[in-house]
Amino acid sequence: MDTDQLKFALDSAVEGLSAVTWKRMFGCDAAFREGTIFALVWKEGRIGLKYPDTPAFKERISTSGSDRWGPGGRITKHWVLIPQAVASDPAVLLEWATQAHSLVNR
Repeated sequence: MDTDQLKFALDSAVEGLSAVTWKRMFGCDAAFREGTIFALVWKEGRIGLKYPDTPAFKERISTSGSDRWGPGGRITKHWVLIPQAVASDPAVLLEWATQAHSLVNR
C-alpha cells in the first residue's frame, strides 16, 4: 500500500475513537489523542503505532511482520511498524489502533 492508502486505512480505523486529531509530524501524517501522538503513517509506507505499555508493546512487536520504528537509524522505545497484513485488514487494524489509542496518557 502507498502512504495515501495507509492514511485512508488508518483514518478509517480511528474515525470513531474519541478526541482524535491529525497533523504532520516527522514528515508524515500523525494521529493524536488529546495532544499526544499514538499513530502515524511513516513515509516509507508503513503504519506505526505507539504502545507505551510494556506487555502491549511486547505482544505487538512479536507479531510476524512487525518491526521497531527507527527513524534516522535511532530505535524508538514504544513504536511498532505494523505488519502489512494488519494494515490491509480493517477489523484487525481497528483492534491494533484502538489499543494504541487507549494507552495514550495512561
